[in-house]
Amino acid sequence: MQKSKKRAVIISCSDHYGHRLHVTDAYLKSKGYETSYYTSDFDHNTKRAYQCTVYGSRQFHVRPYRKNLSLDRILSHREFAQQAFKALEQDPPEVVVALLPPNYLAHYGARFKQRHPETILIFEIFDLWPETFPSKKMRHLLMLPFSIWAGLRDNNLQAADCVIPECKLFCRKLGLSEENAVYQSAQRTPGLVDEVQLQEDRLDLCYLGAINNIIDISSIANLTEKLVHMKPVTVHIIGDGENRPAFLQALENTGAQVEWHGSVFDEKEKHAIMSRCRFGFNLMKQDVCIGLTMKSVDYFCHGLPILNNIPADTAELVEKQHIGVNIGEGTAAYVAGMTIKECLQMRVNVRRVFDNTFDLPVILGRYDLLLRDLV
Repeated sequence: MQKSKKRAVIISCSDHYGHRLHVTDAYLKSKGYETSYYTSDFDHNTKRAYQCTVYGSRQFHVRPYRKNLSLDRILSHREFAQQAFKALEQDPPEVVVALLPPNYLAHYGARFKQRHPETILIFEIFDLWPETFPSKKMRHLLMLPFSIWAGLRDNNLQAADCVIPECKLFCRKLGLSEENAVYQSAQRTPGLVDEVQLQEDRLDLCYLGAINNIIDISSIANLTEKLVHMKPVTVHIIGDGENRPAFLQALENTGAQVEWHGSVFDEKEKHAIMSRCRFGFNLMKQDVCIGLTMKSVDYFCHGLPILNNIPADTAELVEKQHIGVNIGEGTAAYVAGMTIKECLQMRVNVRRVFDNTFDLPVILGRYDLLLRDLV
Protein backbone atom coordinates (compact mmCIF):
# COMPACT_ATOMS: atom_id res chain seq x y z
CA MET A 1 0.00 0.00 0.00
CA GLN A 2 1.38 3.42 -0.97
CA LYS A 3 2.23 5.67 1.95
CA SER A 4 0.20 8.88 2.15
CA LYS A 5 1.97 12.13 1.43
CA LYS A 6 3.71 13.98 4.26
CA ARG A 7 1.62 16.81 5.65
CA ALA A 8 2.51 20.19 7.11
CA VAL A 9 0.20 22.82 8.60
CA ILE A 10 1.19 26.49 8.75
CA ILE A 11 -0.62 28.64 11.31
CA SER A 12 -0.98 32.43 11.47
CA CYS A 13 -3.66 34.26 13.41
CA SER A 14 -3.72 37.28 11.10
CA ASP A 15 -3.14 37.85 7.40
CA HIS A 16 0.65 37.34 7.35
CA TYR A 17 1.01 34.70 4.65
CA GLY A 18 2.32 37.17 2.09
CA HIS A 19 4.82 38.75 4.47
CA ARG A 20 6.73 35.63 5.45
CA LEU A 21 4.89 32.34 5.41
CA HIS A 22 4.76 31.98 1.63
CA VAL A 23 8.50 31.27 1.83
CA THR A 24 8.05 28.68 4.57
CA ASP A 25 5.28 27.13 2.49
CA ALA A 26 7.49 27.02 -0.62
CA TYR A 27 10.31 25.40 1.34
CA LEU A 28 8.07 22.67 2.78
CA LYS A 29 6.55 21.97 -0.63
CA SER A 30 10.08 21.60 -2.06
CA LYS A 31 10.67 18.89 0.55
CA GLY A 32 7.63 16.93 -0.59
CA TYR A 33 5.07 18.10 1.96
CA GLU A 34 1.42 18.70 1.26
CA THR A 35 0.69 21.96 3.07
CA SER A 36 -2.38 23.56 4.62
CA TYR A 37 -2.70 27.09 5.96
CA TYR A 38 -4.73 27.86 9.09
CA THR A 39 -5.69 31.45 9.80
CA SER A 40 -8.52 33.42 11.39
CA ASP A 41 -11.19 35.47 9.64
CA PHE A 42 -10.03 38.73 11.27
CA ASP A 43 -7.07 40.87 10.23
CA HIS A 44 -5.14 42.56 13.03
CA ASN A 45 -3.90 45.48 10.93
CA THR A 46 -7.18 46.56 9.37
CA LYS A 47 -9.35 45.41 12.31
CA ARG A 48 -11.75 43.89 9.79
CA ALA A 49 -12.94 40.46 8.74
CA TYR A 50 -11.24 39.18 5.62
CA GLN A 51 -11.45 36.29 3.19
CA CYS A 52 -8.20 34.36 2.79
CA THR A 53 -7.38 33.47 -0.82
CA VAL A 54 -4.38 31.22 -0.12
CA TYR A 55 -4.88 27.80 -1.70
CA GLY A 56 -5.40 25.12 0.94
CA SER A 57 -6.36 27.63 3.63
CA ARG A 58 -8.81 27.08 6.46
CA GLN A 59 -10.21 30.03 8.37
CA PHE A 60 -11.53 29.99 11.93
CA HIS A 61 -14.08 32.50 13.16
CA VAL A 62 -12.87 34.65 16.08
CA ARG A 63 -14.32 37.61 17.90
CA PRO A 64 -13.34 41.00 16.43
CA TYR A 65 -11.60 43.70 18.45
CA ARG A 66 -10.94 47.40 17.98
CA LYS A 67 -8.10 48.14 20.38
CA ASN A 68 -4.68 46.50 20.60
CA LEU A 69 -4.77 46.74 24.38
CA SER A 70 -8.09 45.09 25.15
CA LEU A 71 -9.62 42.00 26.67
CA ASP A 72 -11.32 41.29 23.35
CA ARG A 73 -7.95 41.05 21.62
CA ILE A 74 -6.62 38.62 24.21
CA LEU A 75 -9.75 36.47 23.98
CA SER A 76 -9.75 36.60 20.17
CA HIS A 77 -6.17 35.34 20.02
CA ARG A 78 -6.85 32.63 22.57
CA GLU A 79 -9.93 31.48 20.63
CA PHE A 80 -7.89 31.15 17.46
CA ALA A 81 -5.08 29.18 19.09
CA GLN A 82 -7.56 26.84 20.78
CA GLN A 83 -9.46 26.19 17.55
CA ALA A 84 -6.35 25.72 15.41
CA PHE A 85 -4.73 23.13 17.65
CA LYS A 86 -8.05 21.40 18.36
CA ALA A 87 -8.45 20.94 14.60
CA LEU A 88 -4.96 19.42 14.41
CA GLU A 89 -5.93 16.78 16.97
CA GLN A 90 -8.24 15.16 14.43
CA ASP A 91 -5.33 14.18 12.18
CA PRO A 92 -1.92 15.32 13.50
CA PRO A 93 0.42 16.27 10.63
CA GLU A 94 4.14 15.56 10.43
CA VAL A 95 5.03 19.28 10.74
CA VAL A 96 3.37 22.29 12.37
CA VAL A 97 4.71 25.82 11.83
CA ALA A 98 3.17 28.54 14.03
CA LEU A 99 3.88 32.23 13.48
CA LEU A 100 4.18 34.23 16.71
CA PRO A 101 2.59 36.44 17.93
CA PRO A 102 -0.03 35.83 19.17
CA ASN A 103 1.85 34.19 22.01
CA TYR A 104 -1.09 31.92 22.75
CA LEU A 105 0.06 29.85 19.77
CA ALA A 106 3.22 28.99 21.71
CA HIS A 107 1.15 28.07 24.77
CA TYR A 108 -1.22 25.71 22.94
CA GLY A 109 1.49 24.55 20.55
CA ALA A 110 3.60 23.31 23.47
CA ARG A 111 0.68 21.32 24.84
CA PHE A 112 0.00 19.83 21.43
CA LYS A 113 3.64 18.79 21.23
CA GLN A 114 3.36 17.01 24.59
CA ARG A 115 0.48 14.92 23.25
CA HIS A 116 2.11 14.37 19.84
CA PRO A 117 5.89 14.29 20.30
CA GLU A 118 6.32 12.77 16.84
CA THR A 119 5.06 15.99 15.19
CA ILE A 120 7.83 18.48 14.36
CA LEU A 121 6.90 21.83 15.91
CA ILE A 122 8.44 25.03 14.55
CA PHE A 123 7.85 28.52 15.91
CA GLU A 124 8.59 31.49 13.67
CA ILE A 125 8.78 34.85 15.46
CA PHE A 126 8.12 37.94 13.36
CA ASP A 127 7.48 40.31 16.27
CA LEU A 128 8.31 40.48 19.98
CA TRP A 129 5.03 41.27 21.66
CA PRO A 130 4.52 43.01 24.03
CA GLU A 131 8.12 44.28 23.85
CA THR A 132 7.30 46.16 20.64
CA PHE A 133 4.57 48.21 22.33
CA PRO A 134 5.69 51.76 21.43
CA SER A 135 5.45 53.40 24.86
CA LYS A 136 8.06 52.74 27.51
CA LYS A 137 5.88 54.45 30.12
CA MET A 138 2.91 52.20 29.37
CA ARG A 139 5.11 49.11 29.36
CA HIS A 140 6.24 50.07 32.86
CA LEU A 141 2.68 50.69 34.08
CA LEU A 142 1.50 47.39 32.58
CA MET A 143 4.57 45.43 33.63
CA LEU A 144 2.65 42.57 35.27
CA PRO A 145 0.16 41.80 32.46
CA PHE A 146 2.88 42.33 29.86
CA SER A 147 5.18 39.88 31.64
CA ILE A 148 2.36 37.30 31.65
CA TRP A 149 1.79 37.94 27.93
CA ALA A 150 5.49 37.55 27.13
CA GLY A 151 5.63 34.46 29.36
CA LEU A 152 3.15 32.67 27.11
CA ARG A 153 5.93 32.78 24.51
CA ASP A 154 9.11 32.53 26.58
CA ASN A 155 7.96 29.66 28.80
CA ASN A 156 7.02 27.49 25.82
CA LEU A 157 9.79 28.06 23.27
CA GLN A 158 11.70 25.02 24.53
CA ALA A 159 8.84 22.78 23.37
CA ALA A 160 9.59 23.57 19.72
CA ASP A 161 12.00 21.55 17.63
CA CYS A 162 13.19 24.80 16.07
CA VAL A 163 12.60 28.51 16.78
CA ILE A 164 13.20 30.94 13.90
CA PRO A 165 13.19 34.65 14.81
CA GLU A 166 13.15 37.18 11.97
CA CYS A 167 16.30 39.00 13.07
CA LYS A 168 19.41 38.61 15.22
CA LEU A 169 18.12 41.16 17.74
CA PHE A 170 15.23 38.83 18.60
CA CYS A 171 17.71 35.96 18.99
CA ARG A 172 19.70 38.03 21.48
CA LYS A 173 16.58 38.99 23.42
CA LEU A 174 15.39 35.37 23.58
CA GLY A 175 18.76 33.77 24.34
CA LEU A 176 18.94 31.93 21.01
CA SER A 177 21.85 31.50 18.65
CA GLU A 178 22.01 34.24 16.04
CA GLU A 179 22.28 31.45 13.47
CA ASN A 180 18.55 30.85 14.06
CA ALA A 181 17.62 34.19 12.49
CA VAL A 182 16.03 34.08 9.04
CA TYR A 183 15.36 37.46 7.46
CA GLN A 184 12.27 38.35 5.49
CA SER A 185 12.76 37.73 1.79
CA ALA A 186 11.68 39.57 -1.31
CA GLN A 187 11.87 39.06 -5.05
CA ARG A 188 12.52 41.62 -7.71
CA THR A 189 9.74 41.89 -10.25
CA PRO A 190 11.02 40.68 -13.62
CA GLY A 191 11.39 43.36 -16.27
CA LEU A 192 11.95 46.32 -13.94
CA VAL A 193 14.31 48.82 -15.56
CA ASP A 194 16.78 50.36 -13.12
CA GLU A 195 16.76 53.89 -14.56
CA VAL A 196 17.77 56.09 -11.63
CA GLN A 197 16.80 59.73 -12.09
CA LEU A 198 18.41 61.77 -9.32
CA GLN A 199 18.61 65.57 -9.42
CA GLU A 200 21.75 67.38 -8.32
CA ASP A 201 20.01 70.53 -7.11
CA ARG A 202 17.26 68.93 -5.01
CA LEU A 203 16.58 65.99 -2.70
CA ASP A 204 13.80 63.49 -3.36
CA LEU A 205 13.15 61.18 -0.40
CA CYS A 206 10.69 58.33 0.11
CA TYR A 207 8.56 56.97 2.93
CA LEU A 208 7.14 53.52 2.27
CA GLY A 209 4.72 51.49 4.37
CA ALA A 210 2.06 51.77 7.04
CA ILE A 211 1.68 55.20 8.64
CA ASN A 212 1.00 53.92 12.15
CA ASN A 213 1.80 54.67 15.77
CA ILE A 214 5.31 53.20 15.75
CA ILE A 215 6.91 55.34 13.02
CA ASP A 216 8.88 58.31 14.35
CA ILE A 217 7.05 61.19 12.73
CA SER A 218 8.91 63.85 14.73
CA SER A 219 12.35 62.51 13.78
CA ILE A 220 11.38 62.27 10.10
CA ALA A 221 10.04 65.84 10.20
CA ASN A 222 13.07 67.20 12.08
CA LEU A 223 15.53 65.68 9.61
CA THR A 224 13.42 66.87 6.67
CA GLU A 225 13.36 70.42 8.06
CA LYS A 226 17.16 70.47 8.37
CA LEU A 227 17.50 69.28 4.79
CA VAL A 228 15.03 71.90 3.53
CA HIS A 229 17.39 74.62 4.80
CA MET A 230 20.12 73.17 2.55
CA LYS A 231 18.26 72.09 -0.59
CA PRO A 232 14.70 71.88 -1.89
CA VAL A 233 13.14 68.62 -0.69
CA THR A 234 10.29 66.48 -1.99
CA VAL A 235 9.04 63.60 0.16
CA HIS A 236 7.22 60.85 -1.72
CA ILE A 237 4.88 58.85 0.51
CA ILE A 238 3.79 55.36 -0.55
CA GLY A 239 1.34 53.96 1.99
CA ASP A 240 -1.49 54.84 4.31
CA GLY A 241 -2.60 54.46 7.89
CA GLU A 242 -4.35 56.05 10.83
CA ASN A 243 -1.60 58.66 11.33
CA ARG A 244 -1.50 59.84 7.71
CA PRO A 245 -3.06 63.29 8.34
CA ALA A 246 -0.59 64.04 11.14
CA PHE A 247 2.33 62.76 9.07
CA LEU A 248 1.46 64.80 6.00
CA GLN A 249 0.92 67.93 8.09
CA ALA A 250 4.23 67.51 9.95
CA LEU A 251 6.11 67.18 6.65
CA GLU A 252 4.30 70.13 5.03
CA ASN A 253 5.19 72.26 8.07
CA THR A 254 8.89 71.72 7.29
CA GLY A 255 8.57 73.51 3.95
CA ALA A 256 9.12 70.34 1.94
CA GLN A 257 6.99 69.45 -1.03
CA VAL A 258 4.92 66.38 -0.14
CA GLU A 259 3.56 63.92 -2.69
CA TRP A 260 1.25 61.29 -1.25
CA HIS A 261 0.89 58.42 -3.72
CA GLY A 262 -1.45 56.35 -1.56
CA SER A 263 -1.16 52.58 -1.18
CA VAL A 264 0.70 51.41 -4.29
CA PHE A 265 0.69 47.68 -5.00
CA ASP A 266 2.07 47.76 -8.53
CA GLU A 267 5.79 47.05 -8.22
CA LYS A 268 6.64 48.93 -11.42
CA GLU A 269 4.92 52.05 -10.11
CA LYS A 270 6.71 51.78 -6.75
CA HIS A 271 10.01 51.25 -8.56
CA ALA A 272 9.48 54.34 -10.71
CA ILE A 273 8.87 56.49 -7.61
CA MET A 274 11.87 55.13 -5.72
CA SER A 275 14.12 55.52 -8.77
CA ARG A 276 13.74 59.28 -8.31
CA CYS A 277 14.72 59.20 -4.63
CA ARG A 278 18.07 59.28 -2.87
CA PHE A 279 16.96 57.62 0.37
CA GLY A 280 14.03 55.94 2.07
CA PHE A 281 13.05 56.84 5.64
CA ASN A 282 13.45 53.88 8.01
CA LEU A 283 12.81 55.67 11.31
CA MET A 284 10.74 54.22 14.14
CA LYS A 285 10.19 55.23 17.75
CA GLN A 286 13.18 54.27 19.86
CA ASP A 287 11.08 52.33 22.40
CA VAL A 288 10.06 49.81 19.73
CA CYS A 289 11.99 46.52 19.93
CA ILE A 290 12.83 45.70 16.31
CA GLY A 291 15.98 44.83 14.38
CA LEU A 292 14.69 44.77 10.80
CA THR A 293 11.65 46.37 9.20
CA MET A 294 9.60 45.07 6.29
CA LYS A 295 9.88 48.49 4.68
CA SER A 296 13.69 48.34 4.68
CA VAL A 297 13.67 45.03 2.78
CA ASP A 298 11.26 46.59 0.29
CA TYR A 299 13.56 49.61 -0.11
CA PHE A 300 16.53 47.29 -0.70
CA CYS A 301 14.55 45.26 -3.24
CA HIS A 302 14.17 48.46 -5.27
CA GLY A 303 17.81 49.50 -4.80
CA LEU A 304 17.09 52.40 -2.44
CA PRO A 305 19.48 53.27 0.43
CA ILE A 306 17.93 54.14 3.80
CA LEU A 307 18.03 56.83 6.46
CA ASN A 308 17.95 54.58 9.49
CA ASN A 309 17.52 54.55 13.27
CA ILE A 310 16.71 50.84 13.66
CA PRO A 311 19.42 49.23 15.84
CA ALA A 312 21.14 45.86 15.76
CA ASP A 313 20.75 44.03 12.42
CA THR A 314 19.86 47.06 10.31
CA ALA A 315 22.32 49.49 11.89
CA GLU A 316 25.11 46.93 11.47
CA LEU A 317 24.25 46.34 7.81
CA VAL A 318 24.13 50.08 7.10
CA GLU A 319 27.46 50.69 8.81
CA LYS A 320 29.38 47.74 7.39
CA GLN A 321 27.90 47.56 3.90
CA HIS A 322 27.41 51.31 3.25
CA ILE A 323 23.77 50.96 2.21
CA GLY A 324 22.48 54.11 3.85
CA VAL A 325 23.06 56.42 6.79
CA ASN A 326 22.48 55.74 10.49
CA ILE A 327 21.12 59.10 11.60
CA GLY A 328 23.04 61.25 14.01
CA GLU A 329 24.10 64.84 14.62
CA GLY A 330 25.62 65.47 11.18
CA THR A 331 23.23 63.44 9.03
CA ALA A 332 21.52 66.34 7.26
CA ALA A 333 24.77 67.98 6.17
CA TYR A 334 26.18 64.65 5.02
CA VAL A 335 23.10 63.74 2.98
CA ALA A 336 22.77 67.19 1.42
CA GLY A 337 26.45 67.15 0.48
CA MET A 338 26.44 63.78 -1.27
CA THR A 339 27.16 63.83 -4.99
CA ILE A 340 25.10 61.93 -7.54
CA LYS A 341 28.09 59.63 -8.04
CA GLU A 342 28.19 58.78 -4.32
CA CYS A 343 24.44 58.12 -4.29
CA LEU A 344 24.72 55.81 -7.28
CA GLN A 345 27.57 53.87 -5.64
CA MET A 346 25.42 53.43 -2.53
CA ARG A 347 22.69 52.00 -4.72
CA VAL A 348 25.18 49.49 -6.12
CA ASN A 349 25.94 48.46 -2.52
CA VAL A 350 22.23 48.07 -1.78
CA ARG A 351 21.68 45.78 -4.76
CA ARG A 352 24.65 43.64 -3.72
CA VAL A 353 23.40 43.31 -0.14
CA PHE A 354 19.89 42.47 -1.32
CA ASP A 355 21.20 39.76 -3.63
CA ASN A 356 23.39 38.24 -0.92
CA THR A 357 21.09 38.64 2.08
CA PHE A 358 17.39 39.01 1.24
CA ASP A 359 16.78 37.47 -2.17
CA LEU A 360 14.42 34.49 -2.12
CA PRO A 361 16.97 31.77 -3.04
CA VAL A 362 19.23 32.96 -0.20
CA ILE A 363 16.39 32.79 2.34
CA LEU A 364 15.33 29.35 1.14
CA GLY A 365 18.93 28.27 1.68
CA ARG A 366 18.78 29.58 5.27
CA TYR A 367 15.65 27.49 5.91
CA ASP A 368 17.38 24.43 4.51
CA LEU A 369 20.39 25.00 6.74
CA LEU A 370 18.18 25.14 9.84
CA LEU A 371 15.58 22.51 8.99
CA ARG A 372 17.17 19.90 6.71
CA ASP A 373 17.76 17.46 9.58
CA LEU A 374 14.20 17.96 10.86
CA VAL A 375 11.95 17.90 7.80
